[in-house]
Amino acid sequence: MIGMSLSMLSSRAAAEVFWGLEKRMSANIVEIIGIKCQKNCQLIENLRAAIAKLKIKAEVSQVTDPIEIAKRGSLSTPAVVVNGEVFSTGKVIDSEEIKKLLVRFPKLLIG
Repeated sequence: MIGMSLSMLSSRAAAEVFWGLEKRMSANIVEIIGIKCQKNCQLIENLRAAIAKLKIKAEVSQVTDPIEIAKRGSLSTPAVVVNGEVFSTGKVIDSEEIKKLLVRFPKLLIG
């Protein structure tokens, strides 16, 4: 039934539906974008602490390749991207602030 519905959609719309379903079935993807430095390391620690406190399933990764950072656009670094949505840019936020923001924007969280 889903196959029939997707065939009626444009290829872009079908891809968005597919990736939307895929996103809901997997853990949250949290990316820290910026060069490896003390600020990024602190931000990763803060993020992991907030995720642990909220008991959220999440894969935390770091994007440090300058070419990949450039592909992401002109984000101020460090940047936090949760499930493809820019969450924070240009500053190191502490775990309590991260926790408040995550709770405030539950659409970014899958489980």
